[in-house]
Amino acid sequence: MKVDRDQFMDQGYLIFRNLIPPDRLEAMRASCETMLERQKVNWARERGPDAPPGGEYETSRQPRVMMMRPGLIDTETANVVEDFWVADETLEIASQLLCNPEPCITEMMMMCNPVRDWPGGTGWHRDVHVVDMAPLDALQADVVENGPRYTQWNVPLYDDSVLWAIPGSHRRRSTAQERAELLENRAGPVTGGMPVELNAGDGVVYINFLNHTGSNYTTKQRRTLHGGHAIYGTYPELGFLECLAPWARERFESFAARGERMKDATEAALRAVIAKDEAGYRAALETLQPGVGPHGRTTLTIYLSKVALQMRFLRNPELRVPDDIHGWVESEHPITLNWGPDFTTRFKDEEAATLWSRFKGIDAALQSDEEMFEPAFQGRPMHYFFNELPAGVDAESFIASWHR
Repeated sequence: MKVDRDQFMDQGYLIFRNLIPPDRLEAMRASCETMLERQKVNWARERGPDAPPGGEYETSRQPRVMMMRPGLIDTETANVVEDFWVADETLEIASQLLCNPEPCITEMMMMCNPVRDWPGGTGWHRDVHVVDMAPLDALQADVVENGPRYTQWNVPLYDDSVLWAIPGSHRRRSTAQERAELLENRAGPVTGGMPVELNAGDGVVYINFLNHTGSNYTTKQRRTLHGGHAIYGTYPELGFLECLAPWARERFESFAARGERMKDATEAALRAVIAKDEAGYRAALETLQPGVGPHGRTTLTIYLSKVALQMRFLRNPELRVPDDIHGWVESEHPITLNWGPDFTTRFKDEEAATLWSRFKGIDAALQSDEEMFEPAFQGRPMHYFFNELPAGVDAESFIASWHR
């Protein structure tokens, strides 16, 4: 598989034609339709008291089938996993694009058409939520220096031109013109935006910092595989493995084992912070991302500060959770080292308090006294900086702070 990584890093995305060959396309469509029908039953059963009979399927602008949900993948539908998500070609592409050539699956989904038109689609956005990630300047410096930790896929089973993107926008802030257009109408046209034209079986892989949009959601039939590959993940539900071929099952088991090792490395990094162990901290960051550069170490340090913040609120329920981070505290997001609330039980209360005392300076520096808003980011107005990485927020300054 020929992969032009330079173009990927420059433009933020790559298109692969016939990623799902024509001779496998009909079987893939049939299996995805089976999964959708099974999910429709779930949506109808889970609907609220005021919802229509079909529940989310009838109300969503973009119904999504989460394939790892119990009961969707079995021997009848396993080909969707085996012929794309863990196929040799797919993993080879991801291994060449990621910062670490050991990809694992994050999520496997399918995006479907709604039952009525939703003009404007999602609106322009970057898949960045700074409350539990980092300012855009830090993320972009990291991805340019090291490459992405995560790559995202759209693979349509029918011709699809829903996705639009602004090439190269993953490497920079929005321009003044782009920002003005986004503020005026986030669902409208933006200068430099281009359609990503995909035929059935084609695939586009992109960096999630790229400014992109699902341009229009119509009733035209849409069955588009969506999800991603990352350098680590976590898998709370793997009951479907028994339905996969042995080779595919082994790959998922290796993904899960790597995720557990990365949890241990995250714990090691945090324990090194508690002990003020500089060598141990650097070694743990190197385990989390071999060969990581200084910008990457800064981003990982910010992610670890978020773990300490999450732990602080979980251990002190009497504290009021700020609106900025409400709903995030109980979540998990392995790409940013957030392994979920259960991970925090590895630390005693006094250790959690020590971690917060070390990291609270970073968290304070990443916020302004004034509430801010930036278009094309996920999340509402907040005190955390959307774009700017303040001076002094970096891994080396953090390590030096232990000795002051």
